[in-house]
Amino acid sequence: MTDNPQQPQSNPASQQPGQQPPAAPGPLPYGTPAQQPYAAPDQQGSKYGTGAYNPGEVGQPMDEPKSWGRLKMLTLVSLAIYVVSSIVSFLTAGNEAYLEEQMDAQAGMGIPQEELEDIVEMSMAFVMITAVVSLVIAVVVYLLVYFGLRKGKNWARILGTVFAALGTLFTLYGLISIGTMMSAAPGLGIVTLVITVVFVLVNIWWLVTAFSKDSNAYVNSRR
Repeated sequence: MTDNPQQPQSNPASQQPGQQPPAAPGPLPYGTPAQQPYAAPDQQGSKYGTGAYNPGEVGQPMDEPKSWGRLKMLTLVSLAIYVVSSIVSFLTAGNEAYLEEQMDAQAGMGIPQEELEDIVEMSMAFVMITAVVSLVIAVVVYLLVYFGLRKGKNWARILGTVFAALGTLFTLYGLISIGTMMSAAPGLGIVTLVITVVFVLVNIWWLVTAFSKDSNAYVNSRR
């Protein structure tokens, strides 16, 4: 029986001496490159499910938090209260009952009546001049802080902190004379007391808001 010429068969004897037989299909040797089942190099992404790394996003300022907007609002509120407080101070300095109360308080010092009147009037004039100068300076500082906060500047927060702390201390110190004012002009005394309490509370709220977690993060992101 003859072989089919269309079906060549392998003849081991036909191989040359030292020639290796054809390798059978099998696993690739260690270290041999194989097709990777990962995304192509031009595809962005992460096998951990996170977004692609974008160098432009690093160090970018964060959006303005609500606490920073509240801080700007409290700055304007504190300014308004300070202006009202200054107006009340002007009214108090020109109140005749308050002047008489001041004169009676100094009457036991042995000073002649005419000189005492001059001293009290000069003191009230000094108080009014000081109040006007303080009001002008305060308005300038308030506006400086406010517009600095609008730009997200840390120096505005620091300046506002110093101003709020000093304003609170001086306001509390002014309560020493609230008793005299209450007895001489009860209406002005009550208004002054209410304004003082509200002013102190607003300033404390300002300080807490200025150094809240969100405000600190916002300032740090803009450095």
